[in-house]
Amino acid sequence: MVKIADAVRRRPDFFFEAGEPQQEVVLWREKPADSGGQIELQLIELAGQYQRLEQCAGNPTLCELPLASSGSRPFGYADAERLAHDFRKSHSLGERPGGTLLRVLEEVCRVKVFHLPFEPSGTAACTLDERYGAAILLNSNNIRWRRNFDLAHELFHLLTWKIFRVGESASVASDDEEKLANCFAGSLLVPPEPLKLSVASQQNGKRVLDFDDLFEVARQFDVSVQALVWQMVSSKLIEKPKAVEMLAKIEGKVEQWERRRDEAPPTRPIRFEALAREAVGKGMIGTGVFAKYMGISRRAAMKIVETEIYAGMEHEANAEVEIADS
Repeated sequence: MVKIADAVRRRPDFFFEAGEPQQEVVLWREKPADSGGQIELQLIELAGQYQRLEQCAGNPTLCELPLASSGSRPFGYADAERLAHDFRKSHSLGERPGGTLLRVLEEVCRVKVFHLPFEPSGTAACTLDERYGAAILLNSNNIRWRRNFDLAHELFHLLTWKIFRVGESASVASDDEEKLANCFAGSLLVPPEPLKLSVASQQNGKRVLDFDDLFEVARQFDVSVQALVWQMVSSKLIEKPKAVEMLAKIEGKVEQWERRRDEAPPTRPIRFEALAREAVGKGMIGTGVFAKYMGISRRAAMKIVETEIYAGMEHEANAEVEIADS
């Protein structure tokens, strides 16, 4: 039974639950044709492991996202822009949210964000479930600027889950919904007013911006040059035909420049690994489970437990801090 559970990425007690199995919905922008099913199972498994580690630490709080509702009228672009503005303001993301969005989603909103390599690279996924909360899967093959936009794009789907995930099309996003998600992501990461101020500063009296100018503005907002240009179109700073022409000219240069300044993200969040180390150190999970959760061999897990975790706990046994009454 354990081997079967491992094969389908489930806990063994899954097979003893009463009633029909609850079907999880994983929403893809473009589901990988060959490996999509296995990646979905891996995402659900990682989210479940994360939730169990939170339970071990005594902090099992699920997703704390402010889910949106549209009432009886259709959800439109103005709603997407307003949702981006309200989320940025309520979570104190500032005028340039790209550098802080991931940390806020993980630490404040309890969204479980994982990174895995898969093709096609221009896609991502998300899921929301009452058992493990909200989870987002980003493509580790993508550079950080693109992952930032994907993160904001998937955040839109989570925030509007109760609006769009209904009926027979619950597991598929329409073209209109995808456009709304792009509108939300651009508005969230590159707010109109800070963008206009940044562009004006970069112009410094010039009539045009060259590639280096564009990249400098994009760097300030921690987004790709392409995302910046389309937000400039949305903010009426440039016309759409000019944007298309410009992006075609600089396509190769964008890729070369951005690849030189990238770093590969870990599969599991830092908090996930910290909780796993705490759980095995306190005897809440065994070394075998620790190895499985961390995605490493049992031998490597034993070495970490013996040389890092237990040794560290001996030194920290008396390192306690008393919190003063407020």
